[in-house]
Amino acid sequence: MSVADNTIQHPNENCSKDHTCSSMNVVEGRLGNYYQKAVERTLQKFLSHIKFSVFKTKFPEIYKENHNHLRGIHQQLLSQLKDNITKDVDLLCNETKLYPSLKLLDDIIKKHSNRSGEDSWRPSGNPEDDTRDHIYHLKQKQKKCLEFVLETILAENALLEKTVNQNHANILTLKKEVDILNEEIINEIEILNNDSIVTLNKDIHALAKMQ
Repeated sequence: MSVADNTIQHPNENCSKDHTCSSMNVVEGRLGNYYQKAVERTLQKFLSHIKFSVFKTKFPEIYKENHNHLRGIHQQLLSQLKDNITKDVDLLCNETKLYPSLKLLDDIIKKHSNRSGEDSWRPSGNPEDDTRDHIYHLKQKQKKCLEFVLETILAENALLEKTVNQNHANILTLKKEVDILNEEIINEIEILNNDSIVTLNKDIHALAKMQ
C-alpha cells in the first residue's frame, strides 16, 4: 500500500473549481473564531478517516480497471460531504443565533476582566449560599404575584360583602312590609268576623220575633 493511497486531497482543492462548496459564516469576536476553527478542524479530522485505501479495498475491480475514476469518486464524496455538513452547521448557527450569542458572551467576559480591584465571584461550596441571591429574586417575584392575588381576593370579598349587606337590608325591608300587611289582614279578618257575628245575632232575633 503506497503513501499516496492513504493521502487525501483536501476538498478545498475542488471547491476552488466548484462554487457549490459553501464556507463558514464570517464571524466577529474571539469565541466565534475559536468555535469556527474548532468546527473546521473537527470536520477535517472526520473527513481524514474516509481514506482512499478503503475505497480501493471495497471496490477492487473498479480500481483495477480505472483507479483514477475511483479516486475521482472518492474526492467527489469528500467534497459533497464537506459541503453538506458545512451548510447544515451554518444553518444551525443561524437558526440558534450562535455567533451573536458568542460575541455577547465574549464582550461580557472582557468587560468583567477589565474591572480592577474587584474580586471575581467564586462558589463557596454551599449550594444554599450560592443560590440565595438567585432564589431571593425569584421569591420576590412570587411575593408580588401572591400580593396581587391577595389584593384581588380582598377586593372581591369587599364587593361580595357589600352585596350581601345590601341584600340583607332589602330582605329586612321586605319582611317589615310583609309583617305590616299581615297585621292589616288580621285586623280586617277580626273586623269582618265581629260584623258577621252582630249581623247573625240580629237575624236570629228577627226570626224569633216573627215566630
